[in-house]
Amino acid sequence: MPDSLILVPLDLSPLGEAKLPVVEQYARALNADVLLLHVLPSGALDPSAVSHTEAAARTYLDTIVARLRNAGIRAEAVLRTGVPAATIINEAAACDACLIVLGANIRSPLPSVVLGSVADQVARSAPCPVLLVRPDGRPPHTHPLRSFHEDAERAGVLTQRKLGLRTIETSRIVGSVGRHQELGPDFRPAPRSRRRPDEERFRSILRAMQDGVEMPPIEVYKLGFGYYVLDGHHRLAAALQNGQVEIDANVTEFLAAADEQAPELFAARRAFEQATGLTDVGATRPETYATLRCVIEAYRKEQALAELKLAANRWQLHVYRPLWMAIRARELTAAFPGDRTADVVARLAAWREVEAPHLDWLAALDAFEAQMASVSSR
Repeated sequence: MPDSLILVPLDLSPLGEAKLPVVEQYARALNADVLLLHVLPSGALDPSAVSHTEAAARTYLDTIVARLRNAGIRAEAVLRTGVPAATIINEAAACDACLIVLGANIRSPLPSVVLGSVADQVARSAPCPVLLVRPDGRPPHTHPLRSFHEDAERAGVLTQRKLGLRTIETSRIVGSVGRHQELGPDFRPAPRSRRRPDEERFRSILRAMQDGVEMPPIEVYKLGFGYYVLDGHHRLAAALQNGQVEIDANVTEFLAAADEQAPELFAARRAFEQATGLTDVGATRPETYATLRCVIEAYRKEQALAELKLAANRWQLHVYRPLWMAIRARELTAAFPGDRTADVVARLAAWREVEAPHLDWLAALDAFEAQMASVSSR
């Protein structure tokens, strides 16, 4: 069992990774778990949809979690919103961190002469020791899109599994397998770099989509929360220009080879998807899928529906989606490091069955949140 927890704020810059070898050393020496934290600006989390900014942040955190797990370190990640220094300090107190490992280059959005660096503020007010690690060298050049090969190398040894055809959110496509250097956030080259044949092909695909012509699915790799285009950059660019929020894709997922939970999670997700037809739940705990399947089965009986897949579709629309938005609006996943929204829905379902079966789902969520707040304040 771990003796303690190390909090590691990350600003998503490559320079910030200089502290990771130090984190690994201290985690082993202290027999500590590691909690990675990234802080987005207040209001940056849209309750109704995942933004590209959120997806990129979650994907980056997931690659670092994979790296640490491949190194034999127990690690989870959490995404919060707010003022960086205050949020780091509050998180350290909430999780009873024994140490904060912080990059000395992390700075607040305002000039340091006004507020001081985030590191300075955290060091003065943290409830535990703070270790500052100053990186060497200059910041490397960054690109709007993430590189799958760079992220995969960062994550360490990976295994892959075919997930097959599914509909994915375009906002969660954060990078490219081979073209991240030449493409912008719209998955198109800069105007001055566009070649005529490529431009003609893009325009042809765009017109076909606008005319309702069905396009073949794109090919993507999945690493953590995000997707990277292997084939279909033109189709994705056209879909984005048309305002599509979803696109069909053949998905290959990459997982940390040392993650002992990965095979169980994959099997649980596959069984859930085959039974319900729902492929976009995206939990991180295997038990979530079994819990949600029981919830859907109960909904099927309640609605007197014959088919589980039909019940699942209606449940997703009328129960799951409103809960998903409410949980995101309250940022409740931050209370359970490593959880996705689906995992919190499953936690709520298990709690509701025992504590408040008479309450409707949103009322149960209110009571569940109140109980969590009561426990955390003790």
